[in-house]
Amino acid sequence: MEWKLTVPTPDQARAALAEAQRVQEQARRSGRWFPWFLTAVGAVSIVWITAMEAVWPQGRYPLAGAWAALFLLAGEWMKRRPALPLGAGRRLTAATATWFGLYLVAVGPVTRWQWDTSVPAWTLASAVAALPFFAAAWTGRRA
Repeated sequence: MEWKLTVPTPDQARAALAEAQRVQEQARRSGRWFPWFLTAVGAVSIVWITAMEAVWPQGRYPLAGAWAALFLLAGEWMKRRPALPLGAGRRLTAATATWFGLYLVAVGPVTRWQWDTSVPAWTLASAVAALPFFAAAWTGRRA
């Protein structure tokens, strides 16, 4: 089998470049949802931790189950999106692990020990714990 190398004409090269730019812009538009998704996860985590620790501490287990179910549903929704930005899974995993670590090791025990069920204290503490989601959204806003 003999291969023949063909050189595109300048018009063909311009058309191919224009098509590549169009596809690139379409892919960027299709992935713009992800920073908003991370912001929503951070905001919901603030509400969830505050509700679980200060508003309804006796309902910790049902709220934990609801959070897990919501997180799984959000993951399924995320997988069905037309485009996932490069590094999105890594950013979400890192933000979730950091959030969980902050809540489990630092924010949760200190806030529970110092302020028990104070809603303002838990709101502030959960906002600190949610910072990894907001940071991941900020770093990925141009992806």
